Amino acid sequence: MVRRIRLLLNESAWFVPFLYGAGGILLTVLTQLFSEFFRDLLPNFIYLDLDSAASVLSSTFTSLMTMMTFSFSTILVVLTTYSSQFSPRTVNNFLTNTAAKHTLGLFIMTTIYGISNLFLVRTADEGVVLSSGISVLLVIGSIWAFVKFIQTVSVSIQAERLLSTLHKEALSVISEQKDAIESEEVNLVLSRSVHSFEGTAVRAPRTGYIRLFLREKQGDHETDFESVVAVGDFVAKGDLVGFWKSEEAPDVELFEIGEVRSSMQDPSFAIEKLSEIALRGISPGVNDPNTAIHAIHYIGDILRELCELPDGDFLYSNGKCDWHVKRKTLDTILFESLSPMQTYANQDIFVMGSVFEAIRMARLEAHETLDSTFDGMVDYFEDVINWDHFHSKEQHYLRNKMNRAKKLTA
Repeated sequence: MVRRIRLLLNESAWFVPFLYGAGGILLTVLTQLFSEFFRDLLPNFIYLDLDSAASVLSSTFTSLMTMMTFSFSTILVVLTTYSSQFSPRTVNNFLTNTAAKHTLGLFIMTTIYGISNLFLVRTADEGVVLSSGISVLLVIGSIWAFVKFIQTVSVSIQAERLLSTLHKEALSVISEQKDAIESEEVNLVLSRSVHSFEGTAVRAPRTGYIRLFLREKQGDHETDFESVVAVGDFVAKGDLVGFWKSEEAPDVELFEIGEVRSSMQDPSFAIEKLSEIALRGISPGVNDPNTAIHAIHYIGDILRELCELPDGDFLYSNGKCDWHVKRKTLDTILFESLSPMQTYANQDIFVMGSVFEAIRMARLEAHETLDSTFDGMVDYFEDVINWDHFHSKEQHYLRNKMNRAKKLTA
C-alpha cells in the first residue's frame, strides 16, 4: 500500500494542486472567522472598505486568469516539444515537475481564495475586510511563481537537462536496490531457467505493464511464491505471472499492473527513455546526433552503477517463506537499449563509437560474472557492422573504440 501511494503521488499531476486548492478554501474560512480578531493587531492599510475590497478582489482574479491562460498555453507547447523531439514516454517527466505542480497549485489557491471571498465580501459585518490584503499577497506570490515557472520551462526543454533528469531518476532507483541488498531486506539469488510449476498458478487480473512488486505484503505469510515475470514486463489478462508453492493460495495481489510503466522499481525504463531520445536524435526528421551521443553516454553511466550487482533475481524472505521475483538480465537490458543504435545509425561512426564507449563505461566496476555478457555484446556489434562500407580511417576509429570496450579496467 505504501508503494502504491508513493507511485500515485510521484506520477500524479493533480495531487499537489488539489492540496493548494483545499488550502485556498481553508484560508477563506480562517479569514472569515478571524478577520475581526486580528483587527487591532494588523496595520490599518491591510483592511479595505467593502467596495474597494470587491474591486481589488475582482482585479486580482482577472489578472490571475491571464497568467493562468499563458501558463497553460506554455504547458501545451512544452508537451508537444517533449512528445515530438524527445519521446512520448518523457511527457510525464514534465507533468510531474515539482515547479510546474506548485505553480499551478498556487494559481488555483489564489483563484479559489479570491473568488470565494468576492462572493462573501458583501456579508461582512463591519465596513472593512481583510481578504483583499491577503489576496494581494497571494497574487504577488503567484507572480513570483509564474516567473519561476517560465525559468523552469526554459530549462526543461533543453535536451541536456532532460537527459540529466532521466539519469538521476535511474541512479536513485539503483541506489535504493543496493541499499535494500546491503541492509539484507532482499537477497540476490541465481536466476532459474526452468520452473517446476507445482502449486497454484497466479494470473494477471488485467492487461498492462507490471509497475510494482508489492513486497511489503509478505508480512507473516508462510507460503512461498515464485514469479515468472519481471517488473516492467507487459502481460495480458490471464497471463501466468507466478505461482504459489502450495495447494491453497493466499488472497494477496502481489503486482501493481497499469497502463504505463514506472521506473520506481525498474531502472531499465529510464534507460529505455534515454534510448528512445537517442533514436529520435539520429532520425532524419530531427538529425541531432550529438544529443544521441549524449544520451548513450548517460546509458553507459547508468549501466556502470547497475553492473556493480551480478545478474540474479530478488529473493524476499521473512523467515517463514521466500518470495522469488524475476529481474531483467544485463544481456536483455544491453540488447534492448543499444542494439537499435546499429539499426538506425550504422552509417554514423561517432554514434556507434559512443555505443562502444557506453559498454566500456558500463564495465568499469562491473561484477566479474558479467564479463561474458559484455564480450558477447561487443562481438554482436562487431558482426553486424558493415566494416567494408567504411573508410580505413573510419574503421580504425571504430575498432579502437571497440577494443577499448573489450578491455577490462581494473
